[in-house]
Amino acid sequence: MKKQLHILGGILILVFILVAGLFTIKFIYNIKHEKLDTSYMWNINFTNLQVSEGSKEGNITLDNNKLNLEVTLEKEEEYYEFTIDVENKGTLDAKISKLDIDIDNPKDILKYEINYSDGMSIDVGDKLLSSETKTIKVKIYYPKQDNKIYEALKLKLSLNIEYTTL
Repeated sequence: MKKQLHILGGILILVFILVAGLFTIKFIYNIKHEKLDTSYMWNINFTNLQVSEGSKEGNITLDNNKLNLEVTLEKEEEYYEFTIDVENKGTLDAKISKLDIDIDNPKDILKYEINYSDGMSIDVGDKLLSSETKTIKVKIYYPKQDNKIYEALKLKLSLNIEYTTL
């Protein structure tokens, strides 16, 4: 009888270890596959688009931190100008890790300027601290020409700013 109790006790211990192991594996699996809400930590967006008075018509689309602009200017001294805020509502400080500016300017006549509103240039490595907002100013203009060009000119601009933590 003593021998049977030892065997039964050993089996119970093995079953207990097996069940504990299965629960541990399930617990670890749930932790690794849990979805965390990190929006309070990382939340950088374009906001507050303001087109300047006197600007011609243009088409702007925003997708996360990518801005697309298409504008047609018909004669000298016409322009399209706007400001947009880059706002860090998260708790993490950030810096620009990648800055892509793609311009489709077929005749290479229209000119553009992309800077912060204070006139400083936008560069990789620029910091955007938590709760900070920086305003970007974009201006597309039709400069004076020596030879008159009597046609509408179209410019497409794509601005993509990627951020990483400091």
